[in-house]
Amino acid sequence: MQEIIKIKKPAKIQTLVNWFYGNYCVTKCHDDIERQQNHHPKLQELAKRLEGTEMTHKDFLIMIRNDKTICDLSDDEWKTRKFSWRKTDCPICKGLGIRF
Repeated sequence: MQEIIKIKKPAKIQTLVNWFYGNYCVTKCHDDIERQQNHHPKLQELAKRLEGTEMTHKDFLIMIRNDKTICDLSDDEWKTRKFSWRKTDCPICKGLGIRF
């Protein structure tokens, strides 16, 4: 049987910036709002500079991790800093009787 290889389509740079901010800045720096707020304008500036560019999500992540001017997390922080609802003391969850 022939194996199907799925090739990801490139995305517009603004889409990638929004995706990165929501999925990485907010979750990895959930405890540092000031750091998040510093990243947002830098990401928007990057989107303006690269307007019209398309790339895959993987290539975008590699670019951001190699360029320490936007996000200066260390390699260890990239691996460990992550938000989880399981680590919070959510009053809504408590009220609904949800336990983690």
